[in-house]
Amino acid sequence: MLADDDFLAIFRSHVAEFGDQPALVQLDFPGTDANGLAMTYRELDTAARRVAAWLVANSVPGERAVLLFPSGCQFVVGFLGCLYARTVAVPAPMLDTGGRGTIRLAGILADADAHVVLTDAEHHDAVSAWLTGEDTASAVACGATDLLAAGTAEIDLPVLGEQDDIAFLQYTSGSTSEPKGVMVTHANIAHNQAEIHRALGTDRSSHSLGWLPHYHDMGLIGQFLGPLYLGSTCYFMSPMTFLKRPHLWLKAISDLRIPFSVAPNFAFELVTRRVTDEQLAGLDLSCLRSVLNGSEPVHADTLDAFVTRFASAGLAPHTPFPCYGMAEVTLFATGSRGGTVVSRRVDVAALERNELRPATEDATGTTLVSSGTAGEIDVRIVDPDTGMALPDERIGEIWLRGRSVAAGYWRQPELTSRTFRASTADGEAGFLRTGDLGVLSDGELYVTGRLKDVLVVNGRNLYPHDIERAVRREHPALAAGAGAVFALGERDDRLVLVHEVKKSLADRTEDELVGLLRAAVRAEFDVHLTQVVFVPPGGIAKTTSGKVRRAAVRQAFLADRLTRVPLTPAGAVR
Repeated sequence: MLADDDFLAIFRSHVAEFGDQPALVQLDFPGTDANGLAMTYRELDTAARRVAAWLVANSVPGERAVLLFPSGCQFVVGFLGCLYARTVAVPAPMLDTGGRGTIRLAGILADADAHVVLTDAEHHDAVSAWLTGEDTASAVACGATDLLAAGTAEIDLPVLGEQDDIAFLQYTSGSTSEPKGVMVTHANIAHNQAEIHRALGTDRSSHSLGWLPHYHDMGLIGQFLGPLYLGSTCYFMSPMTFLKRPHLWLKAISDLRIPFSVAPNFAFELVTRRVTDEQLAGLDLSCLRSVLNGSEPVHADTLDAFVTRFASAGLAPHTPFPCYGMAEVTLFATGSRGGTVVSRRVDVAALERNELRPATEDATGTTLVSSGTAGEIDVRIVDPDTGMALPDERIGEIWLRGRSVAAGYWRQPELTSRTFRASTADGEAGFLRTGDLGVLSDGELYVTGRLKDVLVVNGRNLYPHDIERAVRREHPALAAGAGAVFALGERDDRLVLVHEVKKSLADRTEDELVGLLRAAVRAEFDVHLTQVVFVPPGGIAKTTSGKVRRAAVRQAFLADRLTRVPLTPAGAVR
């Protein structure tokens, strides 16, 4: 398989060679709503062609089709049908039965200017009713992928277009009023799959299992399309099943002897915390070669705790696979190679000066985990203000260049030019500005934080995720929740902590807890928390991959839109 190959051409070669092999298997667990469906490569191909024929009859090549599906095989049918028809797929979260999320979904529908929506038979009426209530500029055709007649597959499909044609729009987690659709091309998909394949050393036997949302870049590219690129099998479960019963993820891997999976950082923390000793005793994870962790940054203590917890189940120390990427580079940019997780103990004071220096015995240190090395993607560290390329051991903005970098943002030429067409001070052009901060050392990329999230306090650069992690260690009531630290103003030393509260306080009052947190933060970081706000579980805005949206939390705080959880003097949550 070559990076220049068309993803569909590779998929069709698998259909021709081993069409009866399972392509997709939805896992069915007692007490869940999963239907346990499975599709072979030939069945998936036939169903996708039927969708493509319907799209050809109801739209024109280049039209956008919003995909509204629960987790299941029909989403992949719809997505591949769009690729066949040269329709631009727009993965989106399914309508929530409680009415939540419809504002964001309406924004995506309008921004994409979509006149076609695909869903399944079970949700067709609900989706059609929602579309009827939306003030769209023109009629929107709604089709159910599993209701299309078999005869439609005989209709001629359009000739495959250029590799630079847009394959799908990946909408990033941002403001509901200003959605950003990343334009991912057919060439981007093929090149990025080749990058992942080379980094992991995968082959046809590299079956994978996951639970990620299909409309998220990690779920779509890493979880669903990856196995189809290889000719292996994708086993999957619903995100809700994992969140309610996280041990089932590892149990399924153990029972099915799965070698690969992918998950965000919070999943490693969740199973480490919630898998019981009895559940652990029933696991055999010796089959697991790699679990991709694409957090920004990857936390050393998270990986250490995960490996330690499941070592008795046969989990190898090198199983976590730190990597780095984003939707703007299709998915994958760098990853650990050679079965080794690289980490360094560095001087905290040097980090605050944007330098990477080894921690000495008399200096405060922190451990950074490398997100690996690059393959064919050009990685540079650049001063975000001057555009000067920085040498190794200097922290700056991560810039990327290569065939995995997407074409830009849909209908946002100015933002596309600033973000995807950057040039260094010495004239090298065509770079993607990621907005992430990092440092290169011996070819290894260490991601240190987000440029927009960095806290500048008394001339020092502090990373909010470091403060948030320190806070979670101070009391069990905070250990399982998420927090967000931010400054009141752009050039303001006054810091605010907003944190979810999972448990009641059995041993101290609210004032005592606030005092404990302030003292801990002052002792470790020499800064003062001006305000501390407690919110209920789920009160911290996050992306679909579980990353804290600090800017959104700050906006909610300033607008007094946070749902606060006061704690009584006795310690119980009111």
